[in-house]
Amino acid sequence: MAFFRISLPLPGMELGHVNVYVVKCSDGYGLIDAGLATYDAALSLLRGLKSLGIKPSEITKVFITHYHADHITLAQFIAEVASPDFYIGEGEVSEVATSFEDLARLYAEEYRRHGAPAEVAEAFLKIHPMSRYRKAFEDVWKLPWKRVKDGELLDCGLKALSTPGHTPGHTVYIYRDGVFTGDHILPKITPNISWYPKKGFNPLKAYLNSLRKVYIKAKGYPAHGDEISDITTRIDELVKHHEKRLGEILAVLKEPLTTYQVAQRIKWDAGSFENFDVYNKIFAIGEAYSHLLYLEEMGAVKRVEKDVVYWTRP
Repeated sequence: MAFFRISLPLPGMELGHVNVYVVKCSDGYGLIDAGLATYDAALSLLRGLKSLGIKPSEITKVFITHYHADHITLAQFIAEVASPDFYIGEGEVSEVATSFEDLARLYAEEYRRHGAPAEVAEAFLKIHPMSRYRKAFEDVWKLPWKRVKDGELLDCGLKALSTPGHTPGHTVYIYRDGVFTGDHILPKITPNISWYPKKGFNPLKAYLNSLRKVYIKAKGYPAHGDEISDITTRIDELVKHHEKRLGEILAVLKEPLTTYQVAQRIKWDAGSFENFDVYNKIFAIGEAYSHLLYLEEMGAVKRVEKDVVYWTRP
């Protein structure tokens, strides 16, 4: 086998696990993603490496797909038990806020503008993974990141491909007959494509363009779940999902609605919006917002700024 997969636990997260992949490099071994900063994840990583006959000190490179807690916060631990170089997409570094308070404030203010009740808008401060693993995030921000360019050839047989959408600088890594897809392409669920506080960033448009960019006959090695036998088949399914969601949003806009109200009326695969916990309501609002931004750029909807933002059909 050309690479190995180590599944690390994600306590308290519905996904259950994150896959960390191990590849051979010219000077040791590389990891694709790092995992979540928990005791169980750190132990699982060390035990997984031991089962492969790999010492932590042999990890010389860590390639991160994107700046989310379950993918990056264990990086500081890895830096303590090894001395690897850390790589991440250049767009991810430049677009991630380095102040938790600033980022949380931007989200809270924007979600309130779009009709979310205070307890939902402010939940980012309390329950978002960045809040729960804040110390790990602060440590990770300080690591000497090497910025990876789109199309860059890297050691370990990898080629980086910038795939913004899930985050502004998400990066996948092409490897032999496959792609380490991170959260860009997942086998069972549709990756969350949410509003992000970056001026001019249209996350759904970026995501759909990124899907076209990796539309190649290849296997997918995702961050969550099992191997994808052909990513083109899965990409077709994801595109159809978002086309259906866009049509659904247009259908519910029979009257002016806030983003929060649109999210309430959408049929979610995970169940009723009203039954979601606050954590999942945040994701649902962000997803609805990204689709509304896409429709707005198309000219299919327009926003009306009052005390809050309302969306209407032209």
